[in-house]
Amino acid sequence: MEEKTEFFEILMGAIRRETEAFNYYFGASAKSPSAETKSLLLQLAEEERRHRTILLQEYRNLKKLMSGDERGVSLEKEGVSYHLPEKADFKRAQSLKSVDMAVLSLPTEFIGGDFFDTFIIKDQEKMGLLIFDIMGHGLTATELKAQVRMEWDKLKELYLGKSAPSLLLSPASVITHLNRQLFQECQKRLSFLSLFYAVLDSSRNELTYASAGHEPPLLFGRQGYSQLIEGDLLLCIDERTAYRETSIEVHSGDTLVMFTDGVVESMNADEEEFSVKNLIRVVGENKSGNASQIVGQVLADLRDFMGGKPVTDEFTLAVMKLS
Repeated sequence: MEEKTEFFEILMGAIRRETEAFNYYFGASAKSPSAETKSLLLQLAEEERRHRTILLQEYRNLKKLMSGDERGVSLEKEGVSYHLPEKADFKRAQSLKSVDMAVLSLPTEFIGGDFFDTFIIKDQEKMGLLIFDIMGHGLTATELKAQVRMEWDKLKELYLGKSAPSLLLSPASVITHLNRQLFQECQKRLSFLSLFYAVLDSSRNELTYASAGHEPPLLFGRQGYSQLIEGDLLLCIDERTAYRETSIEVHSGDTLVMFTDGVVESMNADEEEFSVKNLIRVVGENKSGNASQIVGQVLADLRDFMGGKPVTDEFTLAVMKLS
């Protein structure tokens, strides 16, 4: 038993290092003045993300094997397959008067492991934005998503009941709390999740965010775009993780794009990924439009890219535009 525990601690340490390397390469790319160097660093960051995914899959499979559940050794075959619709069916989301918001969840917001939510806090001046993605597909991901949503709803109830009036204002505290509350449930299901939570303060033109290994959102402004790359370990890998938060300035006209990996990892018949690069291109070309138009154009470009091939992963795309 002690040997098994040591092995999983080593594997968990490797996952932590992949996360740190991913953050390092992304951070270095953002500071690089050279387009060629920036491109190379982004490729290295992508490789680290892929390695982390492989390690996470192995962690789950080995956990099942060592527990005697040999049926779980191979990767899950349960998944989804659907064709992209001609028109976006937008999900309802609370928003501030100064924010134009559009959210798309496919194939449905109820099935699978993706979820997006917003919450108005503190006198209509602040808004919380939550997006997460459960590792895996099908019933397992759907069941764990229900548990995460329940814990998230409890936090909102605590805020409304004034039992924890400041908790939702701190993204780091929210993610640290969710990690501890969900750790045992995730371990039991041998699953993990990436999660991003941010608080927009419209009175101070400030966005504060924390990330548990989630796809870095894109922020488009007058000077181009940036990626919100600061982040920590995925949720439910280490119960003791203390998550950090980062604050940035935002301005009127800025566009924030949040998404799950199903958007950028959708593969066409030539086994090419749609990629973050294409997402950046489409949003950049259409950032003068409103949030719904931007989401609609991403959907149209992704549909053309897929060329009639079905999508085999759920995805969520949320665009927030400041007026």
